[in-house]
Amino acid sequence: MHDGAAVPSSDGDRRAVGMSGAVPLELVTARLRLAAVGETDLEELFALHSDPRAFVEDLTDPLTDREQMRWVLGRWRASWAEHGVGYLTVRAADGRVRDGALPDGLLGVVGLTPLASAGPGVLSAYWRLAPAVTGRGVASEAMGAMLSRPELGGRAAEVVAVTASGNSPSRALAARLGFRPAAPDRPVPGGREGDVLLVRP
Repeated sequence: MHDGAAVPSSDGDRRAVGMSGAVPLELVTARLRLAAVGETDLEELFALHSDPRAFVEDLTDPLTDREQMRWVLGRWRASWAEHGVGYLTVRAADGRVRDGALPDGLLGVVGLTPLASAGPGVLSAYWRLAPAVTGRGVASEAMGAMLSRPELGGRAAEVVAVTASGNSPSRALAARLGFRPAAPDRPVPGGREGDVLLVRP
C-alpha cells in the first residue's frame, strides 16, 4: 500500500483525500491497479521520466536528475492534500503479470490537477506511459478509470490536456477519452510554441 498524501481514516486504513472526502488509495480496473503516488515510487518514476523513449513525440525533455523527480513527486503528493485531486501510479492488477498479459513494475502514471491559468475549477489531465506498454490500451484504461470517478475529479466542470501538436499517439488517446480541440482563440496554458489545448467538457 502506498502512502502518497494520505491521512489515517477512522477505520485505521490509510486513504488519500479526494474531492468528496477520503477515497481509497487503490483503484482496480480489468487489468490495472492504480494507487496514489508515494515516496517509495521515486526510483521507478525517475526511471520512467528520464527515459527518452517515453518522450519521443513530446516537446518536454526527459529528466536528468533524480532530485528533479523528487521535487515533482513532492508536488504530486501535496496535490492530494491541497486540492483533493492528484496523480496515480499504474501497475498490472494481480494475476496480469503471472499470465504474461502485462509486465511487472511501473507501467505509467496518470493524474488530474487544478490548472489555475486555464480558469477556475479547470483540471489538467496528465499521462506518461512506459515504452514497454505503449499501444496496449494501458493509458486509455487508466485515464478513463480516473475520469469516470467523481471523487478523483473526473466530473469537474472542465478537464483539459496540453500536448504537442505533432504527438499523434497522445492526441489519439485524448480523442478516445473525449477530448476535443479548444476554440482557436483560447490561449494554450504555458504558451509553449507547438503545444495544443484539448478540452473535455
